[in-house]
Amino acid sequence: MGKAEKTSEAPIPKEWRDAVVHVFRTRNKSAIIVTDRTQHEWDMAFPSAYPWDLYTALEAALGRDGLTGCLVPDIRPPGEAYAFLFEYDGKKLYGKVNLLPNRMAVIIVSAHIRYKGDTL
Repeated sequence: MGKAEKTSEAPIPKEWRDAVVHVFRTRNKSAIIVTDRTQHEWDMAFPSAYPWDLYTALEAALGRDGLTGCLVPDIRPPGEAYAFLFEYDGKKLYGKVNLLPNRMAVIIVSAHIRYKGDTL
C-alpha cells in the first residue's frame, strides 16, 4: 500500500497550534525532538543560528492566526502532524511538526528551504 497523501491546505486549528507552541516555550529538550535530517538542513540553511532559533521561528509561525497547512495522515510515530510554510531570516521554509498523542511532546520532522516552489 502506498503512502497516504497530505490533506488539502486549510487553516491549522488553533488548539493544535497552541499546544505545539506551549511545548516549544518549555524549551525542554526531552519534549522537543528534532530529527537528525531536520537539524542538519536547518544548520546548513542558517549556520550562524543559535539552537533555540528553530523553536522561535516555528513559534512565530504557529502563533499567527490564519496559518494554513495540510494535515499529514499516517505520521510515524503516531500523532497529529501538520505541514506548513513559514519564514525565517528572509528565507521561505517548509515545516512539518508532529504533536504526539500525550500533547506534551513534539517532533520537528521538517524545517528546511522549500524544494518545490511556493506551495505545499
